[in-house]
Amino acid sequence: MCCKCCGETQRKVWVFGLGSLFLVLGILVVVFWPGIADNLVADGLTLKPGTDAYDSWLEAPIPIYLSFYMFNWTNPEDIRNPNIKPNFVEMGPYTFLEKHKKENYTFYDNATVAYYERRTWFFDPERSNGTLDDMVTAAHAITATVADEMRNQRKIVKKIINFMLNYEGGKLFVTKPVGEWIFEGYQDNITDFLNLFNTSMIDIPYKRFGWLADRNESLTYDGLFTIHTGTDDISNLGRLTHWNGKPETGFYKKPCGVVNGTTGDLFPPKMNVNDEITIFATDACRFMNLSPRGTFENHGLTATKWVGTEETLDSGENYPNQACFCDETRFDECPKTGVVECKACRDKAPIYSSFPHFYLADQSYIDAVSGMKPEKEKHEFFLAVEPTTGVPVQVHGRIQINMMIEPDDDYDIYRGVQKVLMPMFWFDQYAELSSELASKAKLAINLSSYGIIFGYSLIAFASVFLITGVTLTVTKKWVRRTPEDEDMLTN
Repeated sequence: MCCKCCGETQRKVWVFGLGSLFLVLGILVVVFWPGIADNLVADGLTLKPGTDAYDSWLEAPIPIYLSFYMFNWTNPEDIRNPNIKPNFVEMGPYTFLEKHKKENYTFYDNATVAYYERRTWFFDPERSNGTLDDMVTAAHAITATVADEMRNQRKIVKKIINFMLNYEGGKLFVTKPVGEWIFEGYQDNITDFLNLFNTSMIDIPYKRFGWLADRNESLTYDGLFTIHTGTDDISNLGRLTHWNGKPETGFYKKPCGVVNGTTGDLFPPKMNVNDEITIFATDACRFMNLSPRGTFENHGLTATKWVGTEETLDSGENYPNQACFCDETRFDECPKTGVVECKACRDKAPIYSSFPHFYLADQSYIDAVSGMKPEKEKHEFFLAVEPTTGVPVQVHGRIQINMMIEPDDDYDIYRGVQKVLMPMFWFDQYAELSSELASKAKLAINLSSYGIIFGYSLIAFASVFLITGVTLTVTKKWVRRTPEDEDMLTN
């Protein structure tokens, strides 16, 4: 349309009409867009087919690495000398690329989904310091398990067990390649004998011993998880309701035995940065509470850092709310702060977990051995999560596995030994958000702001139209007049 052909009234209609339209649209965008944007983001974060969150949940879109640091016991022959501490030298890391894939999943009408997770590991020599053929000496786990299970049996039973340990492969320590210690497992005479003997008194549910033997590519090892999809209430996204079909683990009393928290890879948006978050650790059959400690910057995102604290691995010594993680009938045997017992979860083996190098643990554990050098930067367990979207930005899941060695005069192997919590290995499960996913997260974070900026731009644009219209009305310059027209108007 040619504005020069328009009359004064038509021009007013166009200017004031467009100004009013832009003003109304701008106000509507400013008022309603934040809610619309929140709904769009929330909808994209729920676990339902077609969303980015669903695709990322099915198969991890970023590389995850699992690094093992093995402790080589250098002086096992001195274990009966109380003046010489067991010495450990850290070896590694031995790093594996870790692949996650959800399988056999079933969605339910109550906004939950049950699934198994298959995890596969591939050795990465470039990220490792050493090879899987490196030899490591450590306490003999099978012998320690048998001795611990039979510790409170009658003398006659223990004599039989002692005879078996002496003649069927029982040992104080063993030296094996790293690869066998971790995933491959190693053939063991006492394990073969117990499987052949097939007694219910001693439960050894594997044919080869390795810390993660039978776990690589296993579909069912970690168990069946049931979590909220967030489709009914986004604040429940990722929250565990059941593990192996039950709301309790069966290993601890309530509330410690309750299946609680998340698996660590999924969090709801709009997290409260002042609250603790809870991670369910299948290796320990329990949940762990992490506390907020400052922020973490990565790829232009500001994440809140949640870390393991003195309370996380306490069994009631300093934090009474954690006492249910230890059997009250034998409270005197409960580990000191910073160390938790995992016997019930780990086939009754005398296994205990801690943070690496006994970081944040009672000083007595560090003093009992040599070679431990706890450092916050190297050994802290933390999750850095962007709280607006609930997207993990960086993860360092660091846990140490230890085994208790105790003196017992009924067993020749353990007669006169020191009582020591032996560090066996520690691992670091590491993942970092990619720059591409960080860009998507930033878009989700700023989507509401972008809309508001657009809304205010419309209002500003409308103001230009309306101010122009008012100005032209006041100055009576809606139509450009020739000098002759001006003379006619003035005469």
